[in-house]
Amino acid sequence: MALNAMMSGLGEATMALSPLPSLIALCLLGLLIFGGLWFRRLRPHGFRRSRSRDSVPEVAAYDYVTGLPTRRLFETLLDQAVGRSAKTGRPLTVLVVELEHFRMVAESQGQANSNALVRVQAARVKGVLRSMDTVARLTQDQFAVIADNLTSHHEVSAIVEKLQTTVGLPLTLDGHELFLTCRIGIARYPDDATEQEGLLAQALQAVKHAKSHGQAVRFSSSETHSTAHEPAQTATSFADLLP
Repeated sequence: MALNAMMSGLGEATMALSPLPSLIALCLLGLLIFGGLWFRRLRPHGFRRSRSRDSVPEVAAYDYVTGLPTRRLFETLLDQAVGRSAKTGRPLTVLVVELEHFRMVAESQGQANSNALVRVQAARVKGVLRSMDTVARLTQDQFAVIADNLTSHHEVSAIVEKLQTTVGLPLTLDGHELFLTCRIGIARYPDDATEQEGLLAQALQAVKHAKSHGQAVRFSSSETHSTAHEPAQTATSFADLLP
């Protein structure tokens, strides 16, 4: 009887303790479920942030209005082009095309119209170039061109004249014909600089000098300054741009 009493006591003790492991198991299960839900909720957010970070360089590399490379990407492409020219010995030409009075037009006509105008001019500039050339949008009113293997001054001048003629074609804006001209600054590798920073800086400086001296085109090299084309037309108001 003593043995039976002992076994009976152990059974009762076991029954009293049995809920504890179950409770622990339930707690662990709850933690696992909560942890899984928490991870699933955060994981897509983390992926979105990762995708967002990955997309920043792509967005920054292309102009949202024209789809052309921005200055950031242009500098990379120019650096690569300089590297190729250094290996092959072929000349490289950088042109900065600045639209005359475009900022005045943009302020007068609004964002939508100015975006439409710059898209047309971007397509015109790109249409003049060869398939091997690169065009980018540097600023609101400036495009930049990388022209590979233009071996003579005559070849450079031919592209410049095409750019001037094409950019100067009439544009229709709200039923009116609008005429825009451009100034062009030119720098050449290796005559003017042997690195992309120097080439772009020389071309930008050339177009700045062209503007200050009333010229339509200016070469960076001192020996070709005298070959600048006829001065670009200037306008004192937006009305002067219309016929």
